[in-house]
Amino acid sequence: MSADFAREAQPSGTMKFRVSQSGRTSRWVITIGGSIYGAYLDKEQALLDAVDAARAALQAGCDAQVWIRDRSSAAWVF
Repeated sequence: MSADFAREAQPSGTMKFRVSQSGRTSRWVITIGGSIYGAYLDKEQALLDAVDAARAALQAGCDAQVWIRDRSSAAWVF
């Protein structure tokens, strides 16, 4: 598991899980470094999964952050 997280880490060494609404659909997606981690029907489920993934990354020894971007702003969540 730690090898998977290490491979997805950004050059800064921090994994950034980004939660945003997909442009073409109303689905919410989690991306890591430009790759889609998952797609969800609602924002809450996407956030819960992103925080769970970030916690798993932290347990595997990687730095991790969760960011959410809606139509008007971006915020650091975890």
